[in-house]
Amino acid sequence: MADAPRLVVLSVDGMHPDFYRRPDEFGLKSPNLRRLVSEGASADAVESIYPSTTYPAHATLVTGAPPRTHGVYSHLASRDPTEQPRAWQWFASAVHVPALWDAARAAGLKTAAISWPVSAGAAIDYNIPEIWDPAAPDPERDFETAARHSTPGVFDEMSQGLGPLLAGGTATSDRLRSEAAIYLWRRHQPHLLLVHFIHYDALAHRYGPTAPESLAAIEEVDAEIGRIADAVQNEPVTLVVLSDHGFVPVEKDAAPHVVLLEEKLFERAADGRPVRKRLGTIHAGGSFAFYWLEPPTPSDVRALEGALQRISDTGAVAEVLDRAGLETLGADPKADLMLDAAPGFYFSDRWEGSVIEPGRERGAHGHLPARPGLEASFIATGAGITAGNNLGHISLTQIAPTLARLLGLRWRRRPGVEPLILEE
Repeated sequence: MADAPRLVVLSVDGMHPDFYRRPDEFGLKSPNLRRLVSEGASADAVESIYPSTTYPAHATLVTGAPPRTHGVYSHLASRDPTEQPRAWQWFASAVHVPALWDAARAAGLKTAAISWPVSAGAAIDYNIPEIWDPAAPDPERDFETAARHSTPGVFDEMSQGLGPLLAGGTATSDRLRSEAAIYLWRRHQPHLLLVHFIHYDALAHRYGPTAPESLAAIEEVDAEIGRIADAVQNEPVTLVVLSDHGFVPVEKDAAPHVVLLEEKLFERAADGRPVRKRLGTIHAGGSFAFYWLEPPTPSDVRALEGALQRISDTGAVAEVLDRAGLETLGADPKADLMLDAAPGFYFSDRWEGSVIEPGRERGAHGHLPARPGLEASFIATGAGITAGNNLGHISLTQIAPTLARLLGLRWRRRPGVEPLILEE
């Protein structure tokens, strides 16, 4: 398969298209993103999925399906909020439909991935998945768990070359990921390479989407994108830079669990820990989902109705979505209700304090994807791409079939989802 197409996909978690459409307005020094836009095709906006969070969105990026179809409804694997710590949806077994790496393998292509969400155990030839011990004090430095779930031998092989960076503790997660990606590209020459960058997302949550610290992370990842672009430039390769969602600024933390405890939908153990009864929940920043894990009693139903009214009365809720509304959005079919946060609010998993408190976070996502600011990104350049092609507004579900087309793969068409036209 030496003459087969080759594709590098770089996901910059949380990156809004304004950062490459209007970089001067933010004072961004981003020469590589600017160059890729001028040399390739790019979107004004990509509408994400619901909830607009990293794990469901990354599953959509490699399947072309909405969460309702691909099966990854949330970042969390459990609907029991009393579990501490809570595991995430790290494993590819959660994906119910074929992914891009499955189609590539069926075609005899080599695949590689660095920290791609929901990829642990995937049929990827050279895989270092995004996974950590949820009890670890610093998940970004939990290399042992990632190594244990990587393709046998790959992490040890790669870490020999990256030893100084891993041991020094000063390199950011994005630098480590770009170094690992370049190593795998040069050493194993995959046809498909997937890489997930997370530093901007972490800082945008902490400081806000356009805070100086967050913008510095965009400049940093721009440099890492440039290093990868330089490493693959002598190959007939297509390079794609994209994201999963955008961000909105927030300032208030809304804690539905505080109300749910007071309404007796959860109990407290003798040591004060919350104890689940029949209700489950998942918080996702801009959204909050409710699940009846066991058939509710009439008093449970009344208690939840009262809790929803109390939470809504705080001003933290923009919309309450029932199962019919969630089905229309292609969202979690198991959720009974989801709350969408009002502007300025995000939902947390706090059990203590007031229902509304000043937020520790200044940026959030997870809301309905049509919310301004939550648009995701897409840029493609290289083989098969027309320079300066403006793709306008597109859908996240269009990206996987487009990537499959760039790799020359057969891909099952989904109704109403067409690949992007990248070559005019």
